[in-house]
Amino acid sequence: MKLFRSTFLLMCFLMMTSCSTDSTEDTGTQYKVVNDFTYNQEELQIEQKINDYRISKGLKPLEVINHISYLSEGHDEYMISTKTVDHSYFSEREQNLKSTLGARKVGENIAYGYGTTAATFSAWLNSDMHRMNIEGDYTHFGIAVRKDVNGDMYITNIFIKK
Repeated sequence: MKLFRSTFLLMCFLMMTSCSTDSTEDTGTQYKVVNDFTYNQEELQIEQKINDYRISKGLKPLEVINHISYLSEGHDEYMISTKTVDHSYFSEREQNLKSTLGARKVGENIAYGYGTTAATFSAWLNSDMHRMNIEGDYTHFGIAVRKDVNGDMYITNIFIKK
């Protein structure tokens, strides 16, 4: 019985921390598109790795949209400030992208604690849910990599389909 309870709790946790959602919640909030975003070296590396990987699988490369990266940056800053690594407020980011960019589908990958972008990308590929987002039926994406005071990387990668 203890094994059943432990397994049940683990499955509930995994379902609650999924890397994407199909929520259609409408908050009625008005959003403004942010077009200015400056990419750092780590972000450019991950963008390239994702598109190179997609091409190697016969998939179309994704187009980067600055507004998506801006929302990704906001989530990195949230995770750093709260010292948490999760998908908190994903539904708000999703609704923003549906309202501002006309996204029909939204997915998100996050990462923390990997020393390099190569290690982060490798971990994503070794995770079924993260790899499904990278290989998913998306058309655009954004990425942000921010470091905390200790130099630890927090990464948020959001995918959309228009």
